[in-house]
Amino acid sequence: MTKLIHVAAAAIFDDQDRVLLALRDKSQHQGGLWEFPGGKVEAGEPVIAALARELNEELGIDIDQASVKPLIQVPYHYPDKSVLLDVFSVTAFTGEPFGREGQPIEWVSHTALEQYQFPAANKPILNSLLLPKSLAITPKLPVSEYQNYAEQAFANGAQWLMLRAKHITDAEQAEVAAQLQQSFPGRIVWNSNASQANDAAVDGLHLNSQRLMTLEDRSEFRGRWIGASCHNAEQLEHALRLGLDYVTLSPVNHTQSHPNDIPMGWEQFKALANSVPLPVYALGGVGLESLEEAVENGAQGVAGISGFRAGEA
Repeated sequence: MTKLIHVAAAAIFDDQDRVLLALRDKSQHQGGLWEFPGGKVEAGEPVIAALARELNEELGIDIDQASVKPLIQVPYHYPDKSVLLDVFSVTAFTGEPFGREGQPIEWVSHTALEQYQFPAANKPILNSLLLPKSLAITPKLPVSEYQNYAEQAFANGAQWLMLRAKHITDAEQAEVAAQLQQSFPGRIVWNSNASQANDAAVDGLHLNSQRLMTLEDRSEFRGRWIGASCHNAEQLEHALRLGLDYVTLSPVNHTQSHPNDIPMGWEQFKALANSVPLPVYALGGVGLESLEEAVENGAQGVAGISGFRAGEA
């Protein structure tokens, strides 16, 4: 395999939560496309030091290293070269950014990011910026209680909600999914199959690991987001081949709901999460209190059933 070119890159945020993009020169590899600023890590150079150096050279800014947090690691293989993008979020810096090498730059709102054309290796970065950090998964509930649960989960820190309700009929699930989608547009994913999710017109579909391994083409789903539950490297690789937008990876720790499952622990989670260019949610014995630890170990964020109800840990 071609040796990976190690690149440090940044999603730089201003005080309006806009992200800075730079336009690659047409003479460069993937030229004429927008990118997240950064550059090559030199041999033996600490990656954060490389990031700070590159952002000063390219943009004339000095970053506050205390504000630098891991965002996503992206190993990507083009036909002519392979790169490893170490991507960080940067929320504090000094200086006024400008294209120090003559490159155009723009501050872009989250809602406008998808209007820009990026190199293929940047798609996981884009998804990481648009996806939430916390994903609540519904417990078994009577049909009438899902709306209340969703309201409670969002009030307690969930940013998205996964409807997982295999104990009720398909028709009941579809009704609940449609209601939740109407109440919380853009924040609902349904743990179902592509056909049902299309009929309910939800924005997001989540596949269990069995459905993941039998799916042949992500275009079977017409919505924006499609993710899947993964438990091993084989499933992660299949999700990658399909071009899914995110996955959950579990179990990280012991859980009461699956006491016989052997947890992988953070070390194995990090190795698996960093092996694929996909946003990966930590699942299994984690909650909002684990978010920082999860991010430090390569996670997009945390997902869970417990922890989003009042009084639950």
